[in-house]
Amino acid sequence: MREQHPTLRSTDDMLRDSIRAGVKRARVNGLRSDRQVSEFILIMFEVAPNFDQQKDIRRMLDDTRLPVEERWERLFTPAFDAAWEEADQPGFLDAGAWFETPPKDVSEVGLPSLEEWAEVVVLSRIAQQTPPGQPLRSPTLHELYEAAVEIEQRVKANKK
Repeated sequence: MREQHPTLRSTDDMLRDSIRAGVKRARVNGLRSDRQVSEFILIMFEVAPNFDQQKDIRRMLDDTRLPVEERWERLFTPAFDAAWEEADQPGFLDAGAWFETPPKDVSEVGLPSLEEWAEVVVLSRIAQQTPPGQPLRSPTLHELYEAAVEIEQRVKANKK
């Protein structure tokens, strides 16, 4: 994770804690294979740590009529595009999902920095442009800078 996302979380301890929380959250959702758990954690970082609480995603994960493998795979079909879009909105994000017991003091949450958000935005764009099965390239400094500027502009516009 650190190799692919060098600015993610301030310290390695914070990153490890986030990954541990992701493993637990994936297991609570019935995911068992290394691939599924890894995908779940990556989505927590790239979409939202509480993505599994989006109503349509939650409904699919809870549908015990289907094996967990099939439930998980169905989430990545076009039928769930709107659900993923909703989960990816800044207003949906609940940073407390990184914790088993959310801290009482919000300052303890360690929300992603502007640089971390910029990296997530750029990597998401790179992933959309990369053909399936091809490795993702690393973001350029220029792309990271442009994304950070874009995020700052959106934050300022939302405050008005």
